[in-house]
Amino acid sequence: MSKLREKAHQIIDSLSDQRLEAIYEYLQFIKLKEELKETDEIISDKLIMDAIEKGLQEEKDGNLIALEDIVDDV
Repeated sequence: MSKLREKAHQIIDSLSDQRLEAIYEYLQFIKLKEELKETDEIISDKLIMDAIEKGLQEEKDGNLIALEDIVDDV
């Protein structure tokens, strides 16, 4: 664990439950914001989106191989 995380844990451990709840909600907001940014980066990447669309079409067409079949062949 990094020093920064250790210091953050020490501070968190010293807070009241009411303050901790507010911080938790803020951390959830930050996490969601990061996830949305990452999602936007994926959606903006034409190569990734083309690969996802190709995979979805292959699934729709029934052109996928079951993982168990691949593992059995290895």
